[in-house]
Amino acid sequence: MTTSRWKVILTLFEEGDTNITKLSKKCSMRYDVLRSEIDFLEKKGIVEVISGESRAKVIRLNYSNPRS
Repeated sequence: MTTSRWKVILTLFEEGDTNITKLSKKCSMRYDVLRSEIDFLEKKGIVEVISGESRAKVIRLNYSNPRS
């Protein structure tokens, strides 16, 4: 797994549920790069993307997956 993916996982572990904009700032990553990393992690079942009340999506670790 790449360093940027570990950074996303560690940040979510430390910060908890967050939106992609805040996660982008915390990880010091461009939005488009972070979006592709989140897509990969979601396909692997490591994170969940949840639609928020507005257009914002909340990202969180998938604790129901034994691999995460």
